[in-house]
Amino acid sequence: MVGYHPAGRDTALYAAVQDVKAGHWMRMRQVLAQTETWREWTARTQVLGVAAARRNVVELWLQEEPRSAAARVMHARVTTERALDAHRSSQSAEDPRRVQRLDELADRARRACRRADEVSPGDPVAPICSLALAETDTSGRFPEHHVAPPPPDFLLPHGPWGLLEAAHRRDGFSREAWHRMLRVLQVGPGSAHLSRRAVAMDFARWSVSRAPLGSPLLLLPLYAHAEEYRARRNRGGVMLSLWWVSESITPAIAKAFEGWFSRCDPAAGSATDLNYLAHALTAGGFLKEAAAVFEAIGDFATPAPWQYIAPGPDRWWEEFEAARSACLRRLKPPPSARRRR
Repeated sequence: MVGYHPAGRDTALYAAVQDVKAGHWMRMRQVLAQTETWREWTARTQVLGVAAARRNVVELWLQEEPRSAAARVMHARVTTERALDAHRSSQSAEDPRRVQRLDELADRARRACRRADEVSPGDPVAPICSLALAETDTSGRFPEHHVAPPPPDFLLPHGPWGLLEAAHRRDGFSREAWHRMLRVLQVGPGSAHLSRRAVAMDFARWSVSRAPLGSPLLLLPLYAHAEEYRARRNRGGVMLSLWWVSESITPAIAKAFEGWFSRCDPAAGSATDLNYLAHALTAGGFLKEAAAVFEAIGDFATPAPWQYIAPGPDRWWEEFEAARSACLRRLKPPPSARRRR
């Protein structure tokens, strides 16, 4: 059975996550102090924020080091994660007390983001967290979540474009920032003439048209298509076997492989990106390319997107192993051919 851990190949981050789960913050502090790039900083703080959200370990760190910029950034992370988790688990809540509690969590996260921005004004995490919180603004009370898109892309809907731009200025083409924006557009109300799927796909294509070669943003259409596939499968959709071989997706699959995978170090990339690409290549019939991606993945499989096609949520690894075995087997010559050599 394949294994999964959100830290992926990052052994230092893995150790810090284990320490956080045990209620300790010193290793988290240490690994963040040794982080050298915004890309790695954003990824590490995101993983640590998820691990720390159900604990008070970041608050304990802040008590000990109230002037620590890293602790302030992590406080923005954990408060944002708590607000998002509560929002997603209670979207249909009608209890006024629960709604008030959700508003309190979101407001607390916004204050934490402002404090993080004050102590570390060049850090992309604060605007990224503020962007993610747009998902909780179901009443539309925050104007920064309803900004017009940058010209000339007037067909895209209003949204937290200023926050995306703020993150972009600090860390160009930040993977998490664009994924957060995609999520906000997928769950937002859309408009009278644009479905959520159309909005998400338009944004994904818009992002691809601007992202440089080698950027993981070239995979955004694969994420948008996978989410739509998941939604349609849950609704009992038909003809889904042809979903990944349509003219609307196969060029995006090819571009993701040639423009990103062929130009980057897979070991330095996101394990989730590799798994989404492997799945899309396999489903789209690009078996040779898929085999190369599976080799890069190794044992670092991720639940998504395999759980979208699995017979049960706990059997996603079966889908991963079946797809990997099929691709690698197709590339091996039959025994008779090997003997003739």
